[in-house]
Amino acid sequence: MSTNKEYAKKLMEMEGYERPIIAFKLCDEVPEHVEPYGDEVSFFCAMVKEVWGGRKPFYVTNKNILCAGAVYTGLGNRRITKEDFDMGMEMTIGKNKAYETLENMRRVNQQIPHHFKHHKYMVVGALEDLEEPDVVMIVADANRIMRLCKVYTWKTGELTHGLTGTAWCTNSFPMVYREKKMTYNMGDPPSRFLMELEPGEMYGFIHYELMPLIVENFENISDGHVM
Repeated sequence: MSTNKEYAKKLMEMEGYERPIIAFKLCDEVPEHVEPYGDEVSFFCAMVKEVWGGRKPFYVTNKNILCAGAVYTGLGNRRITKEDFDMGMEMTIGKNKAYETLENMRRVNQQIPHHFKHHKYMVVGALEDLEEPDVVMIVADANRIMRLCKVYTWKTGELTHGLTGTAWCTNSFPMVYREKKMTYNMGDPPSRFLMELEPGEMYGFIHYELMPLIVENFENISDGHVM
């Protein structure tokens, strides 16, 4: 059994996750034995959800991604026209949208730990189907995400820092890439809608280098019975 199949099997058995664990891998050469997403375009979070529906690993480029997900996941932005930009701002700024003002959006972006190396391709698939990914995503209820964070802190003595208030991709990827740690977040209304999350579910994101630490130490954390 491959390492990642073993990781996925152990985590599912120990924690009983209802959703398959998803992994992400950046690369600059066309991935072998992985199907392209094709010429279709969508929001990145909606693409990722397809793995939960049983889709085999696929790869995307920034040309497939409608939203800013391409920037924050490490692919860089595709070239867009002024008309496309204005349409995007119209969908983002104002009442019942992501931010009250353009200034607020800029303030949020200044708080994100940006990474500046961009790659050509992103492979997305179930953890057991990918070799040596960069990032692993676990979606589960708050208690299970808490336990995930507790494993990390139990072993390392470092707190797990979460981000929330902006888009799923913005909350999730940059910190993990730059710091090679883990984080958690609640996403945002569009991502939760497109990924069909239940009200109590959260996202946990782990740098792949931490996977041995995570898998090996679940049995060491408290079960909460302190008496």
